[in-house]
Amino acid sequence: MVTINKIITRITETRWSKLYIATAAVQALIIIILQALICSQNTLQAAYLPEPSEVNVLYSTINGNDAKIPEQAADRLGRIKWENLAFIGFQVWFLGMVFDATVYQNTAEILALAFLNAVCAVLGALQVVDGVRWLDRLSTTDYPTTPLQTAMRLEIALSVVILLFACAMIYLSYGMSRQFGWNIYKKIGADVQMQRMYRMFQFFVLGLKIDIFVEFLVSLFYVIQFGMTSDIVTWESGIQIVVTILILPMLYFARTAHRKLWPNDYICHF
Repeated sequence: MVTINKIITRITETRWSKLYIATAAVQALIIIILQALICSQNTLQAAYLPEPSEVNVLYSTINGNDAKIPEQAADRLGRIKWENLAFIGFQVWFLGMVFDATVYQNTAEILALAFLNAVCAVLGALQVVDGVRWLDRLSTTDYPTTPLQTAMRLEIALSVVILLFACAMIYLSYGMSRQFGWNIYKKIGADVQMQRMYRMFQFFVLGLKIDIFVEFLVSLFYVIQFGMTSDIVTWESGIQIVVTILILPMLYFARTAHRKLWPNDYICHF
């Protein structure tokens, strides 16, 4: 049973846990602020451009048809806005996972978060590349590009920040994994079979928690986009809404069912 005292005890247990939580919180705060600023600048830039005249204007051939560039840029910036919001959602989820991994002392979760943070560093660099690409294309038109230039500078700063935090979190994750390994060994002992069972349980729970972001948040974004682009509820959007509502309860029931397979005193400790 998780209590406030248990949460505080696990967070303040060692210097590693304090630094891990503090670093993750600062990372989430800085990245969310930068992404919100980038999103606002991209939205402002899109307001200067004409509305796309067709659904697939982004994928039409540019060569010999420079008139389509402003529409393509507007369409791409509209998509980038949702990518920025997804990035913000990921940071909120990431911070929650950091607290969860620390409280439940899940080594698999700690290592997975370090890997995902490194992936975010790569995605941050790709944001810069995409921003430069569209800035170069719009520079051949008569439309102002000041907001896009500002967004590109913010994206460069974001990439540097993510890279620095990714390196810091990898180092802290190593320290946290050693701390968790010792704590779990003291509780379980040298029983290889029990260690293997607990490791499988950790990976199972980790998969459910990753599903919260990969399935639920992505599905939620689709539902929001359906609502913004259509005034009526189609059968496709209706199915998407039902699936989105059922995702979290199903994940909860899966974990609850699996917990019943474990000894009560063992689960209560972790």
